[in-house]
Amino acid sequence: MKVPIRARLTAVYCIVFFCSMVLLEIGSYQGIGAAIYAIVDHDLHARLTGVEEFLDEHLGKRSLDRLQAEVRRHEALQPAHLAIVEANGAPIFVGDAIKDRVIGLRAGKLARGASAVWTSEGGSESMRVLVTRATIQGRDYDVTLATSLAVPFEILRTARLVLFLSAPLILLCASLAGYWISGRALAPVSGLTRAARSIGAGNLAQRVAVPDTGDELRELALTLNEMLARIDNSFRQVIHFTANASHELRTPLALIRTTAEVALLRRSATAATYREALHRVLAEAERNTALLDQLLFLARADSGQIPAMRPLDAGEEIRGVCEQALMLAEEKDLRLRVDTPDEPSWISGNADHLRRLWLILLDNAIKYTPAGGEISVSVRNAAANGAEPSSICVEVADTGIGIAEKDLPHIFDRFFRADEARTKGVGGTGLGLSIARWLADVHDANIGVRSQVGQGSVFSLVFPRVPAPAVSGAVEVETSFVSTM
Repeated sequence: MKVPIRARLTAVYCIVFFCSMVLLEIGSYQGIGAAIYAIVDHDLHARLTGVEEFLDEHLGKRSLDRLQAEVRRHEALQPAHLAIVEANGAPIFVGDAIKDRVIGLRAGKLARGASAVWTSEGGSESMRVLVTRATIQGRDYDVTLATSLAVPFEILRTARLVLFLSAPLILLCASLAGYWISGRALAPVSGLTRAARSIGAGNLAQRVAVPDTGDELRELALTLNEMLARIDNSFRQVIHFTANASHELRTPLALIRTTAEVALLRRSATAATYREALHRVLAEAERNTALLDQLLFLARADSGQIPAMRPLDAGEEIRGVCEQALMLAEEKDLRLRVDTPDEPSWISGNADHLRRLWLILLDNAIKYTPAGGEISVSVRNAAANGAEPSSICVEVADTGIGIAEKDLPHIFDRFFRADEARTKGVGGTGLGLSIARWLADVHDANIGVRSQVGQGSVFSLVFPRVPAPAVSGAVEVETSFVSTM
């Protein structure tokens, strides 16, 4: 059974409030009792001062009978609750209300000047009793004073009754208030829920309302809108990608079908005609195979799969790739120059992905560089302000046709192709550089391009430098490879 958050918040609030209220009421009751006893004790000590002054004035001047009569007439001394006993136990005066409680109870047990206070609950009423050993005219006396606790006990009973009866009412009011407050607090969440449920594939551009509260609910709404923006962007990319892929695949498939139909329908077709048709079909099939391979690679890239990384020598990896690209350069009568440092240039990467990245850049340079041109690949350590090298820079430069300034911001977009009038006959799918950018991002590398029409292009990759891996034994690394054609 699902319990709504509002009900859970109210229950937790009520439990916490109830425990706090119980502790507060217990503390209040104890505080009231302590305050009442403090007032009673203060009154007893004030009376004790009066008794001591009275005794100091009358002891030794009157007989015992006249002294007792004087005490009974002195209402301020509350004679019914007063007892005066010599230290040896001989009574001087004992009030009627306390004679059964104090005679002999404390005599001889107190030091000179000491006092004791306690509550006596025997008999018909409870009393607060103060006894002290006072020295008057050089002799010790045990003076006992008492006062009735009927009124204080009635005050405590009333306070206890008020606290007990008010607790359920306060708890009920607090519960209703907590339920109302939690409802008000969660109202924006309900609005966000309804708005989120109303957003689907057809209205991904819609956003939830952002409450002007400046609290966590505002942050939640902003986060939901940011998530929706990312989903909307990804959805648009998928639609755009699907449309472009369909367009790219439809044209070569239509050409293959048309070529096959024409070859079959021509009655006077010769073996050379069929051979030419098969060559066209083969060329388009190869182009489609390359396109599908790139599409599958991008699909895996979009799934968020991160390749395994390890320290690699960028110079060594570049030399291996250039050996593969050398044949393509020779076929177009291009010079390929490679410049790498003697010491290893360690970067963190995946060998297969880096090889694909550099082959894309080299293949791009070879395609757009006319015969007789030159392609240069360099690896160097980069550092700022003369500090220790903190990054590795790899550059692929060519002397090709260059890239128009208006095309530079879009060359890494999927399916983007530069002016076909300038690149006629070069071919390509428009996916290579977008794959290169993804591979660079995976390796935490910054990819950039500088180009001028008619003068060539320079693609640069800046990788974070990593420490050399720990190896056992000597490792021999090839450090030189320069090919000129």
